[in-house]
Amino acid sequence: MSGKKIKLIMPVYNTEQYLEEALESIVAQSIGFTRNIELYLIDDASADKSLEICRKFQKQFPENINVTHFEENKGVSAARNYGIELVKEENDVIVGFVDSDDKLAPDFVKQVASYFAEHDDINFATTRIWYFDAIEKEHRLNWRFENKDVVDIKKDYTFPHYYIGGAFVRRSALEHLHFDEGMSFWEDALAVNQVILQEGKYGLIRGAIYYYRKRPDESSLVNQAWKNEERYTTFLEQGYMRLMDYCKKKKHRVIPYIQFVVAYHVRGFMKKSKKDIVGEVLETDEDLADFRDRLQVVLKRISEKVIIQVPTTLPIMESMLSIRKGRQVRAKRVYKDGDCLFVYKGKIFARMSERKVRLYYIMDTPGYEGMWRGRFLSPVYAMKRDDYIFAEHDGQRVESQEYRCRRQLFILGKRYRCWFHAGFVINIPKEWKSARFGIYIAEFGKDVLMNEIVFDEVEQVFLGKASEPTYDQELD
Repeated sequence: MSGKKIKLIMPVYNTEQYLEEALESIVAQSIGFTRNIELYLIDDASADKSLEICRKFQKQFPENINVTHFEENKGVSAARNYGIELVKEENDVIVGFVDSDDKLAPDFVKQVASYFAEHDDINFATTRIWYFDAIEKEHRLNWRFENKDVVDIKKDYTFPHYYIGGAFVRRSALEHLHFDEGMSFWEDALAVNQVILQEGKYGLIRGAIYYYRKRPDESSLVNQAWKNEERYTTFLEQGYMRLMDYCKKKKHRVIPYIQFVVAYHVRGFMKKSKKDIVGEVLETDEDLADFRDRLQVVLKRISEKVIIQVPTTLPIMESMLSIRKGRQVRAKRVYKDGDCLFVYKGKIFARMSERKVRLYYIMDTPGYEGMWRGRFLSPVYAMKRDDYIFAEHDGQRVESQEYRCRRQLFILGKRYRCWFHAGFVINIPKEWKSARFGIYIAEFGKDVLMNEIVFDEVEQVFLGKASEPTYDQELD
């Protein structure tokens, strides 16, 4: 390790259920815990057995584990800041942050140490994240690690970073890291990006995996933050605007990287998975209108060029652009080479050929006996009255009939899609084993071919299931 010690700071608060697993993952590190790691446990006035567990591990490793107990609860930011104060006077150290309900892969610290040994010019770096427990999947930002080990924020401005868990800071950059103790959420995104702005770059430690626990009861601070009314009011000023103001002070403008950090995060308010939570907090039309007005102030500080780089669905992109401009913005539909393209400012957001027709069951409703019921319910396009779905097989073509569909798509109180014409029934010849489905777009008088469906496979899954299908999860 070239003489450098890894120091880990862990705030602890009422996590007795998970704490031992977290600590075991640290003391079992392949690099050798007693020789190379020091752990600072900051117990934030826990009311359960968390402090007792901390003391037990400290007794086992008195030279490596430091335990601090707060008599009164001060919050995770205060705990992290206290930990920073304990280590920042020491030279030649690398400081990392671990939450008390998470855990580290066995060779995590070894990978971190190797990275910093090979990158003398990197003072802040982060690791890959995998969710575990209630959800097991990788973090959506892990794509950043595929082809890069260093992000230059001037060139790579679409590589945002937000979290402190699994992040590491050299002593030389630690003085720029401070968590706002008055913020109840996004304090880590604000803090780490202030460091990243100071450095102009950050590292990506591809080999190190940080396991982030998704609790079954959704009791984490991140999940609870979405239910806090301040998330939709003062947060926009104290979080987004504050970061952009800090950037302007340091760089004399809001650079594209910070614009993208904010724009990418804004899309979270519009995701399908957050719809019910947002609806609980913003109950009235007045609440939604007020939030959109506040959001417009934020988005006006972000260029269209940056916004359209955000990887998201077309309705969310249109929603962001519409709020920014204060008027309806829609991508232009262009028919080219047998396909319908959705284009805005020269950027192709979606292709109709990549959409899918879905079949659900064979009907027994009088007048529709033996017909397949299906939908073309894509978030990128709302079918018009004269559009229709068709199926083709061996040169034969069967056209569908429209069947009532009442679904609509609302984002932050505004309607962005009306799928009244998306439902259909279709009479498929019994001898057909499969068919290629497509859509006739009356606007162009043209067809667009889409997916192929094998009917036996659909029957095995959907036969007899007549409940209303939902699959607009693409909005996430």
